Amino acid sequence: MRSVLWGLLIFVVCLPLAFVLFLIPAAKFPAMDAFTMKLPMGIRSAVAEMTLNNADYGKDSSKATDRAIQFDPDNAEAWAQRCHGEYDETRISLAACRKAIALNPSGSNFNGQGTAQERAKDYCAAEDSYTRAIQASSNNATYLRNMARAALRCGHVGASVAGFEVAEGLDAKAAADSDEEDDVKTDLVTDREYLTVVYGKTNEQAKAGAACAKAHADWKSCQCELNDAGVKCSGVPADSVSKK
Repeated sequence: MRSVLWGLLIFVVCLPLAFVLFLIPAAKFPAMDAFTMKLPMGIRSAVAEMTLNNADYGKDSSKATDRAIQFDPDNAEAWAQRCHGEYDETRISLAACRKAIALNPSGSNFNGQGTAQERAKDYCAAEDSYTRAIQASSNNATYLRNMARAALRCGHVGASVAGFEVAEGLDAKAAADSDEEDDVKTDLVTDREYLTVVYGKTNEQAKAGAACAKAHADWKSCQCELNDAGVKCSGVPADSVSKK
């Protein structure tokens, strides 16, 4: 009787270790997928999570996402990554974003849906998605900038002005931190270039000129216009004027 109890104790102690030892190769080797698919959903979900965690997000990242969804069709993280095209905007899927939002209505997923809609030139729908991203994640300059850009294309100039003004304030505060990366400063310039355009559309020429001067402080003159690619600004550098 004592030997049986000892045997049960050893089994109980070793079971978690055996479970982990199974998960590692199951997540790593696709050859085990057929066997994994026959296991209970709880185990398959664990394998899906480990597959995603161990994935190297490069050219083969979509394979890891495919496997995770195969193991667990309702894996929120896998659908979020598919929504974002495995972090490649050119591969963002609107259908995947809708599924991701159904599983997790996060700001990131709504932003991904907005990106897909904007790429399809459905700007008013994109504005709505970006607005919902803002509601889910307050004080996010990226979501505000995206909403304002889509609103401008949709014809909602007032919403565009408001979005870019708040985004500029957040980016200016972040750019003042010397530890911030150059991307923040680039975003700040983008905010001000778009503000130049939207202020022009609301006939606020003084504000438009001030925004453009802030965006390109080293220019003697500055003007910006909207085109298919975004905003294009032109002007005369201050040093070229002094040389004349």
